[in-house]
Amino acid sequence: MKVCNYCGVELDAEMNFCPLCGHKSNTPVVKSRTGANNTEVKQSKTDAYNFEDLTQLQQRKIVWELAAFILISCVVITSIIDLLISRHITWSKYTMTIGLVLLLDITLIIFMQKRLFLLFSGCFVSTSLLLFLLDLYSRNIDNGLKLGIPIIFFIFLVVFLLALLIRKMKQKGINIIAYSLIAAGIICMCIEGIITLQLQNQLNFKWSMIVMVAILPVSAILLYIHYRLKRVTNLKKAFHI
Repeated sequence: MKVCNYCGVELDAEMNFCPLCGHKSNTPVVKSRTGANNTEVKQSKTDAYNFEDLTQLQQRKIVWELAAFILISCVVITSIIDLLISRHITWSKYTMTIGLVLLLDITLIIFMQKRLFLLFSGCFVSTSLLLFLLDLYSRNIDNGLKLGIPIIFFIFLVVFLLALLIRKMKQKGINIIAYSLIAAGIICMCIEGIITLQLQNQLNFKWSMIVMVAILPVSAILLYIHYRLKRVTNLKKAFHI
């Protein structure tokens, strides 16, 4: 069992600092000799909390707590102001909705970094819910359901597939830029396709095709440099950084 060397308080395995005395859990007690008696003297200067000394989980928790405090404070303050001015909740419902959705997204990003499917699916659901609620507040749900949510779905899908591809790459360098450009072109085509299908009842690609045609040669050159010329295998070497 992990115990603080200064005050003897039992600590969790992930604790780097004692919650009672504030000293580092792995800092030894300084011993000194006074006359013929040996006494243990605690370090006079208390060690300061160092963010870099914390574990990754502790760092993520601190970032989440700060983000939650800021967002909840904004929601509470705007709600109080709205109540004082309007006597009931009016415009502050937008702030409340956006703040809570942002908090959910931040929670997923911080604690679900290694679970890409849960991360992207959760962010998609929260963003879709945000669009639906905003349309519901304005009493017009057509834009969110017919345009917003389909566009958001394809954006998250393409980015999710790109993240999986990058994670499985053995050599990561300028090929990431090439695949990212191709993904951006696909997203543009999805956006224009959904908009034209909704407004014109047919798929019609114009500006997105121009974007894709401009992207493909650049991506092909980058992929050629990365896979054909073996000496260029990372961004630092490519740009002499």
